Amino acid sequence: MSPRCLRFVLFCTLCLGAGSARAQYELSLKLPRANFISQEAITATVTLANRTGAVAVLGGPGRDNWLSFEVLTSEGFSLAQMEVDGSQLLQVPPGGVVQQKIKVSQGYVPADMGNYALKARAFHPASGDYYESNRVRFSIVDSKPMWERSFGVPEGFKNAGQPRRYAIHIFRDYDSTSLYFRLVDDKTGERLETFRLGPLNMVHDPQITIDPSNHLHVLFMAQPHLFAHAVVTPEGQLKKLSYYMDEGGRPYLAQTSKGDIVIQGGQYFDPNKSETSKKKVGGKGVSEKPPGL
Repeated sequence: MSPRCLRFVLFCTLCLGAGSARAQYELSLKLPRANFISQEAITATVTLANRTGAVAVLGGPGRDNWLSFEVLTSEGFSLAQMEVDGSQLLQVPPGGVVQQKIKVSQGYVPADMGNYALKARAFHPASGDYYESNRVRFSIVDSKPMWERSFGVPEGFKNAGQPRRYAIHIFRDYDSTSLYFRLVDDKTGERLETFRLGPLNMVHDPQITIDPSNHLHVLFMAQPHLFAHAVVTPEGQLKKLSYYMDEGGRPYLAQTSKGDIVIQGGQYFDPNKSETSKKKVGGKGVSEKPPGL
């Protein structure tokens, strides 16, 4: 057989193998949005449909990890691969679908601004084959802080006495605006923590202050008539996130005679309580959790 015919046969074999692979698993990958601020947590949603005609056993004690991710540059070059812990046993019936949300940033996510891509890969133990998902493109962006303040880590916390800096960022995406928190080492400039506080409505500027214990307090309008109060510890951990409606007046941060920061005005709102579902906030049932919170 000539080399040309041999290459053609090999090409057909690979195509047939790829078609068979697609018939075993259908794997899809989604990200919540296309743009992320540098170093924030990124959660991917992986959906696997079992087309093998038999029960698919995924993971479990003593088994190989069945799911992995790969981060690529915009040109398609691999930056990193990460495996997901597969110790939890999953059994998917024939024709069944399993969906998992994975925080891929625990493995690796680029911190530098730019365009990237992410794809998932699932292992089929019975055949020893791997099946890839679609490739999802995303961008890492950043913004200058709209507010920042230096402080020292108080006694009782890890790294007590170390200089730190709180920073609040406004991130404007294509169709939404969000408020972000960032904790920075004030000596080295290293970014220690970055996370999203919630959606931001710019009708009212956020109120931001630090209490005597060096906890950060941020009060911001999350959607019309609804405000969010976030409290962040000196270690950069979200301690509390509560909500207030502007019924009876707009809520605002106030300081007591002892220096404590409290909310005055407005009405406390619990989005998880069903008994308030008949009330309305911004045209939605109050018990319906506002988008993005």
